[in-house]
Amino acid sequence: MPAKAPVSGPISDPPTEYTVHAGMASDVGRVRRSNEDALAFVCPDDVALRRRLGVLAMVADGMGGHRGGEVASTLAVDTVCRGYFAAQPGEDRLRVLERAMLDANRAICQAGLADPSLEGMGTTATALVIVDGSVFFAHVGDSRLYHCADGHCRQLTEDHTLVQQMVKNGVLSAEAARLYPMRNVLMRSLGTYSGLKIATRSCAAPQIGDTFVLCSDGLHASVDPAEIAEVVASRQPREASQRLVELACERDGSDNVSVAVVVVRPAASGEEAAAMADR
Repeated sequence: MPAKAPVSGPISDPPTEYTVHAGMASDVGRVRRSNEDALAFVCPDDVALRRRLGVLAMVADGMGGHRGGEVASTLAVDTVCRGYFAAQPGEDRLRVLERAMLDANRAICQAGLADPSLEGMGTTATALVIVDGSVFFAHVGDSRLYHCADGHCRQLTEDHTLVQQMVKNGVLSAEAARLYPMRNVLMRSLGTYSGLKIATRSCAAPQIGDTFVLCSDGLHASVDPAEIAEVVASRQPREASQRLVELACERDGSDNVSVAVVVVRPAASGEEAAAMADR
């Protein structure tokens, strides 16, 4: 369902008016019996709230078995979205997003302690916010955020995995890491321990044509950044997200696959800047 959200920025860089379009797709894959991923694109109905806090896109990839993974990813998305949009006027919005992620971590930990069947559950989480002249994100785990522009695709997040740590330490090459047997072992995830550190970052101001892709590891395990850039450059957000999911399932399909494609576009002449969710 489309939802409108006015978003405006300074007179010059970034553009004064723009629209944000989002398309999302998710698939259980060819092996799993359940989908433990969760996706969201939130655009508040309240005009003042939209102007102050913008729009939020998020992906979470749960773990801990059929029920645990689904509970963890859904709890993460719900907690972060509610927490971010509860921010008070004047609060630092990036810090609010970080706090919302920490609240999600605490909620998942508590749910696991309260129900023995959920013990050990956790989830990755990547959340992106576009508001006024700002783009920022918070991240834990190996879900990813990419920025695509001018035919190029760049990874903005860093995987919190054992294999990524080995690459940073010079133990493995980036190429060898793609085939390493323990490449999915996480070093950080929501719900696993109370002292979790959330990775946060502010990006360059939004520009017309910017495309952001959030995805679970079911996509990036088999579809490389160059292919992602090609797909999002030639399709509408919903079609692009669906095509990326299809590619991942065709090539592998051993995991759930979830993708959100978020595009910054110019506002039509005489049209109030808006955010549109195309599902």
